[in-house]
Amino acid sequence: MKVSIDSRTVEAGDIFIPVKGPHFDGHDFIPEAVRKGARVLDVDLAQYAKRYRRKLKCSVLAITGSAGKTTSKDMLYSVLSQKYKVVKTLENQNNEVGVPLTILRADYETDILLLEMGMRGLGQIRYLAQIARPTHCVITNIGFSHIELLGSQRKIAQAKSELFLKPLVWERENRYAFLNHAGGFYDYLVRRAQRTGYQVLPFGGQEKPEQNINMCFTIGRHFGLSDEEIRWGLDQYQPSAHRMIRHQLDGVTLLDDSYNANPDGVAYSLQQLRRYPGRKIFVFGDMLELGEFSEVAHNNVVDWAIDSEVDLIFSIGTATAMMKSDDLSIMHFESKAQLVEQLLQELKSGDVVLVKGSRGMGLDEVVDILVRERK
Repeated sequence: MKVSIDSRTVEAGDIFIPVKGPHFDGHDFIPEAVRKGARVLDVDLAQYAKRYRRKLKCSVLAITGSAGKTTSKDMLYSVLSQKYKVVKTLENQNNEVGVPLTILRADYETDILLLEMGMRGLGQIRYLAQIARPTHCVITNIGFSHIELLGSQRKIAQAKSELFLKPLVWERENRYAFLNHAGGFYDYLVRRAQRTGYQVLPFGGQEKPEQNINMCFTIGRHFGLSDEEIRWGLDQYQPSAHRMIRHQLDGVTLLDDSYNANPDGVAYSLQQLRRYPGRKIFVFGDMLELGEFSEVAHNNVVDWAIDSEVDLIFSIGTATAMMKSDDLSIMHFESKAQLVEQLLQELKSGDVVLVKGSRGMGLDEVVDILVRERK
């Protein structure tokens, strides 16, 4: 069943649900949807998806965490699709609109429904979980994302653990929680999961890329895949847009991870960068929404960059301007145009460039220019 809330993209035979937002009312676009051959279903999207979820017989695997949700979702999709019909969240449609729409894309042929769940405050994960009723839960990590809004990592852990709900009478008896024992608040999350009847299956690893791979093996084996099938799935993994996309540009390797940034995500990206030979250049924009933790977090990035053998940092933003180091060259720029101009002059064959910054910094524009100029 193809359900749409956007009259601009609706096609003949689709179901159009007129959603009302803060700045628009979908009812205004019903005539356009009808002209295009769509059927109109005037219902509350979340409530309709909640009722529809009860009809599904598939496993519902919900993923949340402070960083790496989309990457984990895409990796798991690649692995689990080796054996099952999987429906997944498209891109980052992980909110109160995207989750219901994803649920409505599943049908009786679906084996696994793979849902990414995002949040910015308390109560939001619970709201999504009440719609989705996950049979399997994954929490990638507890970091600092949105700490300015929540105030502490413990509050973040509390918000993420809202994923665990007590079962309703119609839900299956066996439910599972995959938790990162290498991350913070593991014991707290275990208690919250077990209290609501989830069986905990841990994964871990020394560094974040290793943790993601181990997560895929743990979940893949749980669903009956062989290690060979899991490895094959990981080899076929295709990341979403601006999430560690690799470009080969006239002798230079460009790693585009510009979609967003928080401390855990930056650490992950730098650990990936370390695996590449050659001179390493890190293009880094501010991590936003860190509040009083911002200065410490940005200075920690300098240490992580040194550990990852970064040779040069090109920084932009208010917070990155405060970064200092006696051991690493940091060049700060007031504009993206200045940064790109200097970077293009600096690049040499064999260089590896990682671009990372919060969404609000717009570093995807830097990536676009580099791709255009170095192709």
